[in-house]
Amino acid sequence: MSSELAAHLIHGRRQRPDGPAPVDIISVQSQLVYGHAGNSAAVPPLRQLGVRVAEVPTTLLSNAPFYATTRGRVLPADWLADLLLGARERGIHRRATALISGYLGSIDNGVVFAKFVDETLVDAPGLKYCLDPVIGDTHTGPYVEPGLETIFRERLLPHAWMVTPNAFELERLSEMPCQTERECEAAAHHLLAQGPFWVVTHSVRDAAGQLVTMAVSREEAWKITTPELPIDVAGTGDVLTAMLVAGVLLDQLSMPRALERAVNAVHQMLEATLERGIEEVDLNVAATVARDPTRWIFRVAPASRG
Repeated sequence: MSSELAAHLIHGRRQRPDGPAPVDIISVQSQLVYGHAGNSAAVPPLRQLGVRVAEVPTTLLSNAPFYATTRGRVLPADWLADLLLGARERGIHRRATALISGYLGSIDNGVVFAKFVDETLVDAPGLKYCLDPVIGDTHTGPYVEPGLETIFRERLLPHAWMVTPNAFELERLSEMPCQTERECEAAAHHLLAQGPFWVVTHSVRDAAGQLVTMAVSREEAWKITTPELPIDVAGTGDVLTAMLVAGVLLDQLSMPRALERAVNAVHQMLEATLERGIEEVDLNVAATVARDPTRWIFRVAPASRG
């Protein structure tokens, strides 16, 4: 136990079974009091689907930073290191199926997390790591420290089983243009050469102005197209990544079916948010749609192999 904790917090339990609790996913992301981003977006729908998640916060904020005020802070690197050490001490990395990382908050936190990944995948080689390389977006530009991109590219990408950038982040990581589907597919193959099995890119715009989500491996390329909705809220990429990881690794769906489930869940979640006129995504809809394939309106198609 950390030496900073008061002695009165140390106690035992008289009747506690000693069997380790099951964990499916370890999720290392931001956390909010109000609203949905990072763990505060990804974890609720996963739990509604019966997925057991161990949450590790990288930031603790009152709300996302696009409100008039934001309170809280990025966790200091020694705090994050201590939480990750505690997770390893409980052995959850050896029981979990997947590790997801999202917004890390600082270069120092990136270094700490990269060290955790290095050590953890040696100790638990069966753990599948999904890197959501949160850097920024087309309409915002980058909103993380530039050094984090180097950590994503050099330290984390080689360990990843799946990488889930938006089109802007794919362009930054690959250092290749990503304005069209063909360009995104080429950039995805550039990342695949560094180690990942899947690159899933979202927020790609086609010639008709619709949104395309693409899943590319060395052997396969799939896409699903949805109309762009007049809404800009946080958390959609976090929900998409969580749904994909759970679909492929836990529910044993093929990538095309997992992609259909995830994209339909996110799209209808946004439709419900618009209908209700609320400022944060209506998360409950995502799990409802995911459980009901009859509501999967948008279907995958093979992507170009150009």
